[in-house]
Amino acid sequence: MIKIIVDSTCDLPQDILKEYDIKVMPLNVLINDVEYRDRVDIQTDQVYEYMKKGVVPRTSQIYPEEIYNTFIDYAKKTYDFIYLAFSSALSGTFDLAKMIQKEIKDRYPKVHMEVVDSKSGSFATGIIALQAAKLADKGYEISEILEQVNFMVKHIEHIFVISDLSWLLKGGRISKIAAKTGSILNLRPLLDVQNGHLKVIGVVRGKKKALRAIVDLVAQRIKNFPNQIVGISHADDLQTAQEVVELLKEKIGISNTMIEKIGCVLGAHLGIGGVGVFFLNLKPKLYID
Repeated sequence: MIKIIVDSTCDLPQDILKEYDIKVMPLNVLINDVEYRDRVDIQTDQVYEYMKKGVVPRTSQIYPEEIYNTFIDYAKKTYDFIYLAFSSALSGTFDLAKMIQKEIKDRYPKVHMEVVDSKSGSFATGIIALQAAKLADKGYEISEILEQVNFMVKHIEHIFVISDLSWLLKGGRISKIAAKTGSILNLRPLLDVQNGHLKVIGVVRGKKKALRAIVDLVAQRIKNFPNQIVGISHADDLQTAQEVVELLKEKIGISNTMIEKIGCVLGAHLGIGGVGVFFLNLKPKLYID
């Protein structure tokens, strides 16, 4: 048996996690000096409520014992497994999991265990994990699944727009002058992820132009693989996510979409009102709708 493991940044809906028996390990969220396990001790909606009151959450990697207990449990049951970790450029979880994997591997050499740097987060990791779980469900060998996972890591796309620059200011990612100027001019940064790092790739004035800019970028990057499941995540702004879905249908004809809130960890950095689109720019050899 082959198991797929993700962490709580993956943003996959609960019903899909349950259907494909995908194990989720929680990162941690610190609010008012109290630490919570993401989606275990505190839910995404609760974190956003704190943020609306001006509280800036801090985040940290998965507890080592959480990783150890998950890996050792599967190893004892002789389950092969693949853990898709949150981008190593944004969290230390990948490196920690690699250390724990090596220790357990020495004790259970017959179990095939892999820790993969997804170089992503949110629905990007979720899309890769879902495909891996579907392949495992169809009975593919772990080496075949791993080959497809590594391909998808290289070809996954993430395009975000942020509506409120104050959260980048609070997180120390832009200057006070830049935040104030951007707010006055109604500027909205466009971001994507490059080799695991979050990068600003443009700035657009106004919400409508920003959403059109997102869809234009999706159209450019998805043209070689238009018929796929597209993930849309939002930071407590379902209406904007639905607007993006409609624009994707109109411009590109995309109808197979999943919508979910951006989880606590990324939401704490991007702020309320952000929306992102996640998809593959090239079709893997093995792909299951």
